[in-house]
Amino acid sequence: MKARKMLYITLLFIAVTVAILWSSGLFSLWFGGMAILANNTVEFTDKNGHQLDGRYSLEVDLSDLESNIGKEIYNDGEHRIYVSWLKVTHNGGFDIGFRSSGQYSLSGATLISALHHETINIHSFTTSSTTILTAEYNGKTYNAQLTGQCGLNYKDGDCFSFTFFLRELPNEDNIKDVGIVNLTIVDLYKNIWIKK
Repeated sequence: MKARKMLYITLLFIAVTVAILWSSGLFSLWFGGMAILANNTVEFTDKNGHQLDGRYSLEVDLSDLESNIGKEIYNDGEHRIYVSWLKVTHNGGFDIGFRSSGQYSLSGATLISALHHETINIHSFTTSSTTILTAEYNGKTYNAQLTGQCGLNYKDGDCFSFTFFLRELPNEDNIKDVGIVNLTIVDLYKNIWIKK
């Protein structure tokens, strides 16, 4: 009898806790992350986002591609942009993927990225970029092209990738001897979602 009573009390406690978490929005935030806020156009707005001033650099070692995974090109203590992958392309260039992470809570979210996640209307969204990435090697600077992007696919952020070529490399066989390349990114965007 006592065990049954404890079971009922425990089940009631769990049910009340779940109801409170559900009604507060914490469950959806735990499972969906910042995308829950970005998609909630009734309660949140993204109109306070803005482009950042500044140049942010990172050295990558193209002779050891795996050693670059996790290196940061941006970190302000709350927001990070770091290398998630780096590989040689089939035509002798390089693809580099970045992952950006920000912070979110029930009151809002911020994300610094190469991507601007923007609400068009209450049911439509778009992603754009004006960010520029350059690669400096042997005193020459090469422009990179944005080649990939994802939405808010991670609870705390997004991802994007660039391709760059080092034109003086005559063929793919010389890539292993390249060494250090300095990457610089400008015009990052600070996405901000706050309550209306």
